[in-house]
Amino acid sequence: MAEAAPVPDSFITVRSTLPCLPLPLISERPWVTTERLLIRPLAASDLEALHELRTQPEVMIWTSAGKPDSSLDETKVKLDYFLSPEGNNKSFNYAICFKEDPSKLIGIGGCHNWSSSLGWPELGYMFRKEAWGQGIATEFLKAWLPLWKALPREVVGVKCDERTLRGGDGVYENKEEVVEERLMALTTDENGKSQNILKKCGFEHFLTWKAREARPSEVAEETVWIDLPSFRYFPGRE
Repeated sequence: MAEAAPVPDSFITVRSTLPCLPLPLISERPWVTTERLLIRPLAASDLEALHELRTQPEVMIWTSAGKPDSSLDETKVKLDYFLSPEGNNKSFNYAICFKEDPSKLIGIGGCHNWSSSLGWPELGYMFRKEAWGQGIATEFLKAWLPLWKALPREVVGVKCDERTLRGGDGVYENKEEVVEERLMALTTDENGKSQNILKKCGFEHFLTWKAREARPSEVAEETVWIDLPSFRYFPGRE
């Protein structure tokens, strides 16, 4: 059964590890190759390909935006943020390409939100519909997670939903202890394929909560409630 939506005003602060800030500059982040993919830092030259990705309705329906970008300028705002000094330290996103065409982005993925709806950093990814069903997302995620885990860590205060601490390393009782770091991933109830990808890569489902979603109707915007299964990953574990 779905639980209540997170309420930031009720979050607690725990001591845990997170990647040290500032994060490495995008220009200094490593490139990674897998059997089929080149996973590289984003670049300004990715604008056209990113726009193609973000104008596919089948892709965007699974995002928080819920709809395709209306213009190239709208996409440029998104990309410019990730390439900016502020975005550099609040995201760890990568361009995903096939090795035979390293200049053509087919997807984007990584940590896109340093403080998610549940407080911890959040993972996200999207791929062109033509790349679906080929195991590309799993291949990417298994290569990206070691990059995330390899970032230097520091102990900081993390303001989070207490439900993220259920299980894992036990019940949180001592405010002085350092709890295990978490990485969040949020899905929708209908997106079983993404849930399966997360499970294959070591994420565990720990919470489903109700969220409001605004959808345009013929008369006006209507509010509907959707279930959001939430997953967590523990970067400190082997």
